[in-house]
Amino acid sequence: MKLTDIKGVGPKKAEKLNQMGIFTPTDLMHYLPRKYEDRSRFATLDQAQEDIKNFFILKVENSPKTYFFKKNMSITRSVASDRTGKVNLVWFNDRFTAQKLEIGKEYKFFGKYDKEKNQLNNPLLSQIEDDFIGGIYPTYSVLKGFSKKDFIKIKNQVFESKVRVNDFLPDKLLMDKDLLDINTILKVFHNPKDYTSLFKAKRDYAIRNALLEVISRSKSSLDQTGYMENKAISLSNYIKSLSFQLTEDQQKALSEISEDMIVKKQMNRIVIGDVGSGKTITAILAAITSMKNQKQVAFMAPTELLAIQHYKNYESFLDKHGFKAAILTGSTPTVERNNIYENLKQGKIDIIFGTHALFQDKIKYKDLGLVIMDEQQRFGVYQRKLLAEKGQFPDILLLSATPIPRTLALTKFKDLDVSIIKSRPAERKPIETYLVDQTYEKRFIKFIYKNITEGRQAYVVCPRVEEDDEIEVNSVEGIYKKYKKIFASKAKVDFIHGKLSPEEKEKKQEDFADGKVDILIATTIIEVGIDVKNANIMVIYDANYFGMSQLHQIRGRIGRGQHQSYCILVKSNSEEDDEKLTFIESNNDGFEIANKDLELRGGGDRFGLFQSGLIEDSGEFLYDEDIYEEANTIFREIESGLYKLDNKLIEQEIIKTSKIYDKVIMN
Repeated sequence: MKLTDIKGVGPKKAEKLNQMGIFTPTDLMHYLPRKYEDRSRFATLDQAQEDIKNFFILKVENSPKTYFFKKNMSITRSVASDRTGKVNLVWFNDRFTAQKLEIGKEYKFFGKYDKEKNQLNNPLLSQIEDDFIGGIYPTYSVLKGFSKKDFIKIKNQVFESKVRVNDFLPDKLLMDKDLLDINTILKVFHNPKDYTSLFKAKRDYAIRNALLEVISRSKSSLDQTGYMENKAISLSNYIKSLSFQLTEDQQKALSEISEDMIVKKQMNRIVIGDVGSGKTITAILAAITSMKNQKQVAFMAPTELLAIQHYKNYESFLDKHGFKAAILTGSTPTVERNNIYENLKQGKIDIIFGTHALFQDKIKYKDLGLVIMDEQQRFGVYQRKLLAEKGQFPDILLLSATPIPRTLALTKFKDLDVSIIKSRPAERKPIETYLVDQTYEKRFIKFIYKNITEGRQAYVVCPRVEEDDEIEVNSVEGIYKKYKKIFASKAKVDFIHGKLSPEEKEKKQEDFADGKVDILIATTIIEVGIDVKNANIMVIYDANYFGMSQLHQIRGRIGRGQHQSYCILVKSNSEEDDEKLTFIESNNDGFEIANKDLELRGGGDRFGLFQSGLIEDSGEFLYDEDIYEEANTIFREIESGLYKLDNKLIEQEIIKTSKIYDKVIMN
C-alpha cells in the first residue's frame, strides 16, 4: 500500500507527508501525537468550574452576531442553553466558527467557563456525533496548509486498513511479560479510549525502547578478540596548562575514564553532567590517552554548529600539545573533505570533530581508538553502532547533559559504566530565575531592552511553532510578530524552529552567535545548541508546558559568559504546575531538579495523565527505574535462550529508531 492509495491523499498531500518524514502507511502509524488534550470532562452549566476546560452539550438559542472594533479585531456572540441554564458564547477574532451554528440545534462545546460574565470564551465546536470533543484528543505537528482534521482522517483510514507493523518482539515474550503488541500500542496512541489504556501503551512502548537500546549496545561489544589496551599516560602537565582548575567531580570522572582505557577491554562509559559542568574538557583530556597511544579519536556532536564550536574551542589547546585536529561536517567543501579522508586513512589526523559525517562509508581511520559522542541522547543507537564499527573495538565515551538520579543512572545504563559530574566550575555565575505570569510582559520586555542596550542578547522560547486556535499557548510565529512590532528599529529580532531547512537553521544560529541578532525567538531546538556567551537572558513562555529537566536544559543556554544571566519563566493561567515552576525558580542544580521531578511524578498521578489540559507525549517514563529494570531482565532472558528474536527485525527497528532521533534533533 502506497500513501496515494489512501483516500484523500493525492500527489500534493503525499509530498507534504514526505516533508514530515512520512513515506509509507507504516511511517504514518509511527508518527505519534505531540500531546494529548483532555476533552473528556463533561459538565452541565450549573456544574461548570472556572479555569477548568469542560465540554458541554448546548442548544443554540439565537443567531450569532459579530462586532468589529479597532483594526482587524472582532467579537462574535451567541447564546446557548442546557436544562440547567443559559450561557453566552464568545469568540474573539473568530467570526467563522459561529457561522456553523443553527438555531435550535444541539452541539458539543469545549472551553473555559467565566462564571462572573456567565460566558464560554473561544469554545471549540463540534457536531454531537463527532469525537473531536468528548474524549482524549491527540494533537499532531503538521505542516502549515495541511489540515489537522484531514491528517486525522488519513491516519484513521490506515488503522482501518490491513496495514500492520512487524513486531520485533515474539508473541511468547509479549504474553509472558503482559506487553501489548506494537500495532495495539500505536492504535492506542492515536485513538486513546481512556487514561488507563494510554498509560499502559506508553509504559509498554518505553520498555520496548529501553530494551532496544540495551540490545544495540550489547551488540557493539560482543566480540572483543584482538582488542589492545592503552598504556597509562600522565595527564598532569596537560591539566596544569589549562586556564582554570578542574572540579573534584571532573578529576574523579577523568580518573575513572583513564582506568577504563588502560585495561584490555573495550571501555563503555557514560559521563552524565549538568549543563555547564565541564564534561567536554574532561572528554578532551581523556582523548589524550588514546592519542598518546598512537590511536585516533572521533568526537561526534549532534549539530554542525556544536561540532564547529568544540573544534574552535579546543584546536589551539590540542595544537599546543602537538595533536592535529580537524573538523568534518556535511558542509565541508569537497576538496577539503577528500583531503581529510586521506589524512584520516594515513593517520595524519589525531582527533576529528564532526557530525553524522564521521561514520560515512567513505571514511577509513588508520586506527580509531576512542569514540566520543556529545549529547548522546540525541543519537540513535544505530548511529552509535556505525561509528563504533569504524575501528577495532574502540573505547566508547558518551556524554549526556540530562541529569538523572544516580540510582536510576546505574539501572538505566546497566551495560555501561557511569561517571557523574555534579559540581559546576567556580567561575560560572549562578543564573537568577524569576517566575511570573503574562501580566509582567511589559516589565520583562523593558528589561530585555535594557540589557540589549548594554550589549547583551536574549533567547525567547515558546512551546509551539505556529499559532493554533485549538491550543491557547504562545507560538514562535505569534511572539515573533509581537516582538518585531515592539522593538521595530531598536533591536534585531529573528526566529528559529525545526520546520526550517537545515541551512536556514545553521544561518540563523550563526547570526545570533556572531551578534547580528539581538533577540532569537525559538522552540526547544536551542536546547542543544552552541554557547553564546553574550546571551544573558532567557524568557520561556508557557513554562507549564515543559518538563522540569527540559526547562533546566533550556535555561542552561545562558550563564556561559562573564555577565550575570537571568531566566524568566512565564507561566500560563493554570496553577497546576506551580510547585514544579517554583522549584525551578529557586534551584539551579540539575540533579536536584531531576530528583524533584521524580518526586512530583511519584504516586498515581506521576505522569500527569489525570490532570486537565495538555498531556505530554514524551518523557513520562524518563525517571522510571522499573522500566529499565524490566528491559534488563528481558534482555538477560533473551541471552539465556528463553526467547528468540528475529535479528533482521531488530536491525530494522534500530535503524528506524535512529531516523526518529534524526528528526528529534531537527525540532
